[in-house]
Amino acid sequence: HTTMDTMNTAAAATTSAPPLLESPDHHHDDHSASDDDKPSSGGGKGPTGKSRRELPAGAVTILKAWLLSPEHFTHPYPTPQDQVLLMQKTGIDKKQLKNWFTNARRRIWKPMLKKQLEAGKLAAAGGVTV
Repeated sequence: HTTMDTMNTAAAATTSAPPLLESPDHHHDDHSASDDDKPSSGGGKGPTGKSRRELPAGAVTILKAWLLSPEHFTHPYPTPQDQVLLMQKTGIDKKQLKNWFTNARRRIWKPMLKKQLEAGKLAAAGGVTV
């Protein structure tokens, strides 16, 4: 009766496989506009037809380089000219740029500044409060 057992498990495995492959696709189509998979994304925006999208490949590198460069670190707010330049270099729009900087100042810049102030490195930059 050992052959029967193996037959049954093999049969069970084959019958259970196709539904597993099919359902995520159908399920995904229904909810493509929602942010199910990434709950951390900012809500409040109507369904734009796609879930939270990441920025183009090199965009984050370019933006981080700008943010953390010595000439901008003490004042991480791009001027209108800087914004145009960064939008051209990264291929993102003004709203994305604005959102990225808002988030980056909170998530990247502020903790770094705090660390540097604690280490006494930025004493010369006086007047920058966190």
